[in-house]
Amino acid sequence: MRLNSQARSRKRMPALKRLFWLYFLLLVFEGALRKWLLPQLSTPLLLVRDPVAIVIIWEAYRTAKWPKQWSAVTGILATGLVGLCLVQLVAGDNPWFAALYGLRSYLLPFPVAFIMGENLDAEDLRKFGNCILWLLLPLTLLEVIQYNAPPNSFWNAGASVGATQLGYVAGHVRASATFSYVIGPTFYVPLAAAFVFYGMANPKFAKKWLLWAAAGALILSIPVIGSRTVAYELAALLVCVGVAALFGVSQFAKSLQMIAVLVVVFGLVSQLPVFSDAAGSFFERFEGANSSEGGSAESSILLRVIHPITGSIEYSLAENNLLGIGIGHGANAITKLLTGDVTFLAGEDEASRIMVEFGWPCGLAFMLFRFLLAIMIAAKALSRAREGQPLSWLLVSVTFMTLVLGGVDQPTVQGFMVICMAFSLAGLKQVGVPLESMPTKIRRPVQTSSHSLAN
Repeated sequence: MRLNSQARSRKRMPALKRLFWLYFLLLVFEGALRKWLLPQLSTPLLLVRDPVAIVIIWEAYRTAKWPKQWSAVTGILATGLVGLCLVQLVAGDNPWFAALYGLRSYLLPFPVAFIMGENLDAEDLRKFGNCILWLLLPLTLLEVIQYNAPPNSFWNAGASVGATQLGYVAGHVRASATFSYVIGPTFYVPLAAAFVFYGMANPKFAKKWLLWAAAGALILSIPVIGSRTVAYELAALLVCVGVAALFGVSQFAKSLQMIAVLVVVFGLVSQLPVFSDAAGSFFERFEGANSSEGGSAESSILLRVIHPITGSIEYSLAENNLLGIGIGHGANAITKLLTGDVTFLAGEDEASRIMVEFGWPCGLAFMLFRFLLAIMIAAKALSRAREGQPLSWLLVSVTFMTLVLGGVDQPTVQGFMVICMAFSLAGLKQVGVPLESMPTKIRRPVQTSSHSLAN
């Protein structure tokens, strides 16, 4: 009896890791709560993961699982944001609830990501990766249903009473699966794609049939979602795969194998009528959006990525915006409280909002911090890929997108930033034997006598 009790205690998942799973599952299914189950509580459910994040921080501190190597970074970040918040409350006219919301947006996700990255091991990454691939299958099926359903159907309800989803073309909507809006699949699909490629490079990571099915769902979801951001992120992921292929003969062979599998899967998926119809819609939207933004993908990227950053910096310097309007003041949730409607008091893109809210000195510092953190992760990830651990490198595109360009005041984007950073940091510390040589199943512990236990 005592041995059985000890075995159960060894198998029990630590409370901290259970909180990690709760955070992840709330990220995936928060939209289902807001759209279908509890639409009358849509606004408070926006912050449903924040209590979990706070408990994660407390539990890590209580159980001595705090990532000490990130203590200085977290301390400097907290001191700077709280100090700016207090100055803006005293010297400016930022409401206290906007300041608290801003602290929640800018401060809370980083320690949570650092804690998760420090405490996730290779087996945890395998379990999360397999879960992401499994969930991709029903999520893609739901996206197909949403694409074929009329805009006013139950499946395409918006994340509040009476709201609807974003329009696509030809009377379709941009499928959102269980997320509140299409921004969720925009980051979930590249995240799943990274694990698909990782599984192809590491045979023991996931079942072959699951990888094939996930690859098919991945290809089908791209035109159904209709997001150009997904296309750009997947293109960047393919570049990362190509770079990893340059690290040796074995890596090159694995890359060719991945490409061959994807070609076969694409050929099968392209035979589906829904794929042909959605692909036509996607190309129509792609060409229309690009033509309105300069006529090419390159000009579209410049207009959506480079220009907002440079433009916001130039505007803040020209206006001599030193103190800003207040952190959190430009968030959609706060503007709705202040004005009764969703308006963009600080601009639509992340760079503009930060520069207007923070003021140009602190805004530049915060943007630089996020950029340097992303560069550090990417540089170390490339080094790990050379050593046979490519997961963090495959996550670079989606991590960079959420960390540098993602609007962290938006709860879904913030959640994916935390998850992608955590997986990347956890992948960086996997050393020694590559994951492909790890056993898929954990062997049962050898029965030990009470005498040996006593010794």
